[in-house]
Amino acid sequence: MKALIVDDDPDVVNFLTQVAAAFGDVEVESANSAEEALTMVIRSNYDLITLDIVMPGASGLEILSMVRDLCPHAVVAIVSAHVPEEISDELAGCADVILTKPVPLETIHRVLAGAARVSEAVQDIRILGDLPTSVRMGVEG
Repeated sequence: MKALIVDDDPDVVNFLTQVAAAFGDVEVESANSAEEALTMVIRSNYDLITLDIVMPGASGLEILSMVRDLCPHAVVAIVSAHVPEEISDELAGCADVILTKPVPLETIHRVLAGAARVSEAVQDIRILGDLPTSVRMGVEG
């Protein structure tokens, strides 16, 4: 599984990176700005993306819909100490979960486990495209 942590606070990035590494087979990359994150999402595909909202420059909310369009199968989690009370329905629909810092360790584990299950399911489905047509259709022959 491949994760991208987007936060301008190095302590948050270090904590989430350590938790993900302890979780298991997770390749973690990080970005300290929304602009850097957008560049990374354009270049690579991720299974889990955490977005802080309040950062220098563009906010996580400003790139949220673009991130969702570029990585439609990724689990996208807003992880921020400053979650605005009024997030438009459109933006809220782009995120899979909105978490307020500090996030309990158990919640982070559940997000990682969910993202791993989604990633595994997507990979299982993509493998079907590699099977011979007769196997995909349930025809023996």
